Amino acid sequence: MPFTLAHGPTSYNLEGEVLGWDMHRWGFLMGTVPPLLVGAGLWPLRVLVAGGRRAALRALSAICVAMFLFAAMNFAYRALGPPFDLLVLAPASVVAALTARKGPIRALLGLLAAAYCCALAMLLIPLETSDSFGGFRTFGVIAYAGVGVLWAALGVTLLTGPDDSRAT
Repeated sequence: MPFTLAHGPTSYNLEGEVLGWDMHRWGFLMGTVPPLLVGAGLWPLRVLVAGGRRAALRALSAICVAMFLFAAMNFAYRALGPPFDLLVLAPASVVAALTARKGPIRALLGLLAAAYCCALAMLLIPLETSDSFGGFRTFGVIAYAGVGVLWAALGVTLLTGPDDSRAT
């Protein structure tokens, strides 16, 4: 939300500030910290989430590596680059959702896959078209807010799920 308020509601930067920070600082913060936290939290739980399935484990590993690399790229370039991580996260999350163990984990991975695929599809829409229906804001809601809530829900599910729901 602070990034969008500082940047403006379209794809054209209005160069505003929120709490003394411009969109570059907010983008730097949001593009570095969340992927690091999700990747670091998911990495040790990949085997549990995959349920012993190799394809799911590889997909989850690719997701973690993409998040680490995206955070490093955002750190190095001060979050001025496009969200290239979606090119890996969308297909890897689809594979993870299709191959992970059944239950709430698979359902959440499916929702993550849908959100990542929607965000990737939105990147393919020309700016002139997407700005006419608020595409910049819609992309942010899907790619960042929606995905963030889904990652948090997956984390809560992993932490609070009964032992029998963790079976393969």
